[in-house]
Amino acid sequence: MEKESILFQPISREKETASLVRKSFRVPVPDSASVQVLLGKKEYSLLNISQGGISVLCDDILDVECDGVQAGWDVTLEKIRLYNLTGRVIHCSSMASGDLLYGIEWVDLGEDEVAAINEAVSQFKEMVFGDNNQNIPAEQEIES
Repeated sequence: MEKESILFQPISREKETASLVRKSFRVPVPDSASVQVLLGKKEYSLLNISQGGISVLCDDILDVECDGVQAGWDVTLEKIRLYNLTGRVIHCSSMASGDLLYGIEWVDLGEDEVAAINEAVSQFKEMVFGDNNQNIPAEQEIES
């Protein structure tokens, strides 16, 4: 904001074109899925997953600032186990329950880790959406 005011100010069109665009689809994690997310000895609830990261629900503040990087994430997604992942906190939201919702973006993943996460996302997508009975054309499912 250029002026100190409680009134709305026009937004530059330049900022709109530079806005972020989601690169991957977030899949909610079904209650029936066997998942575990650990950072150190603390376990967190996994709400959703994408090819680029996860959203976790925390009852306490993580010891990392927004845009900060934290190593040591251990993630179990059904039969897939990933250890010592490094994630960047990309957002934090306060929930009505008092819990905090953190968005974690994976950084420095190896090829095997990327393949394992993609497999897990596909499994959860199948669990949640079944056989794609909405007949979504394949070209709409392609990630950018």
